[in-house]
Amino acid sequence: MAANQTSGAYIVIHKTPMAGKRIELWKECTTIGRSSDRDIFLEDITVHRKQASILQTPQGYMLRDDHGSGDSFVNGQPIRERLLNSGDQLRFGNTQVTFFASEGTRPFQLPTSRGKEMHIGKVPDSQPVLVARLDIINARDLDYSIELLSEMTIGRSRECAIFLEDLAVSRLHATIRELPNGDFEIIDNRSATGTFINGRAVARGILHEGDEVQIGATRFLFHLAPA
Repeated sequence: MAANQTSGAYIVIHKTPMAGKRIELWKECTTIGRSSDRDIFLEDITVHRKQASILQTPQGYMLRDDHGSGDSFVNGQPIRERLLNSGDQLRFGNTQVTFFASEGTRPFQLPTSRGKEMHIGKVPDSQPVLVARLDIINARDLDYSIELLSEMTIGRSRECAIFLEDLAVSRLHATIRELPNGDFEIIDNRSATGTFINGRAVARGILHEGDEVQIGATRFLFHLAPA
């Protein structure tokens, strides 16, 4: 098995009662379906009891359709077997999932992203797109960024997309989301200690390039730049 398969692949589930939940792929074969004996149980009547599996192979992670009906999808295409790339969009019935190949090494008690991580050294697309990210600026000089999905929660609950291990942070402290025009806004979810943009407490606010966001003891810089 390739060495990079030990680095922590995971999926994030969208648009179901489990929306935003992150699940680590630590087994050589992770089964998915509507049966309670599956490793990943999807409470979705449009999903088969034994829908699919994600396998660790020497070539990388592979999605295999276990039902045989061709209704497991990768980036909108039905598959029987398909090697996965980080950021691939998977769909089973009405359940949408994003696959991430590796979170990389992160130090203890730094914010944990359940969303798409920045991958240094990746080959850029021929047509660059704008990517929003939060750079952590008080992480003891460590290079750590979180690439933003269309909507992500921030807080002290491990169910949050961005988990902050900080008692000054509320369990569901804030939400950051993309607006139809491409801007990003952050919303304070009536937190105990507040959400700050450039030192000013906000109930909600539009983020601009270079803005500093502070939640508890963690400070981020917001960037919007070509991927």
